[in-house]
Amino acid sequence: MSFPFTTLIALLAYFVSRVILKSPRQVYIGLFLALILILALMVYTEGVSLLAAHLSATSFSIVILIVTFFETTLLERHITMIKKGEIGSNTKSIEREYNEIFLLIGCGLLGLILSLISGFMAIGELDIELIFKIIFTSFALIVYLLTFLGVKYAHLKVRYAVRGTILSFAMVLLAYFGNSIILINYI
Repeated sequence: MSFPFTTLIALLAYFVSRVILKSPRQVYIGLFLALILILALMVYTEGVSLLAAHLSATSFSIVILIVTFFETTLLERHITMIKKGEIGSNTKSIEREYNEIFLLIGCGLLGLILSLISGFMAIGELDIELIFKIIFTSFALIVYLLTFLGVKYAHLKVRYAVRGTILSFAMVLLAYFGNSIILINYI
């Protein structure tokens, strides 16, 4: 089974579990289900190998990135509904949703770091594409760590932290999805 197909199946499993489950932990349960599916499909396809670990980490990171943007969109819609005076049927508080998204961003960055490390070990040589990924992932990690420290020790509100960190997360998406296009066409 190919890498994009595995990622798509995991995303579909997440969204199906999110629709079916009405638990406050539905995000985490859906992501756990997606992780189990990715690991099972990669081990079935590639066997137990470093390449399977790299593909699994990369696929799960992509799932987390997409889920984070989806959850952020739902949160912004929830905030808009509250500002208009329409009380949504959402049972979670806004602050709790912000905390979930902040945790998702941290897990996504951890997954990207694991993907980079396993990719470097699997490939073995440093090329321009890998350097591009390392630079953007390092930048995103630094922004996330500074934001995390700001939330933890400087009493930065989580809503501002999430909004600022989404920008660095978008840069990581650019590094992973746009690097081949940019490097091939312009460099």
